Amino acid sequence: MEVKNWTNEIMECTNGMEKVLPNKLLFYKIQNRINLETKVSNKWIFVAAATFALLISINIKLLKSNLVKTNTQSETLISTISNTNQLY
Repeated sequence: MEVKNWTNEIMECTNGMEKVLPNKLLFYKIQNRINLETKVSNKWIFVAAATFALLISINIKLLKSNLVKTNTQSETLISTISNTNQLY
């Protein structure tokens, strides 16, 4: 019962509070600072996305070519191994 009363007291403590409005001059100063910040143009976003896509495609191509080379190199190594047990 005490917990329920305590919860109700907490919920009702905000009743009667008034909303605080900021100083208009301060608000306009903050808005001007936000508007003065340099924004990234869509052109640079497109360039960054295209560069990222190009790098990913190059990496995928290099990985695929390395897999092909690894298979042929291992086949060459296996074919050159001698069947005898002589070390010299």
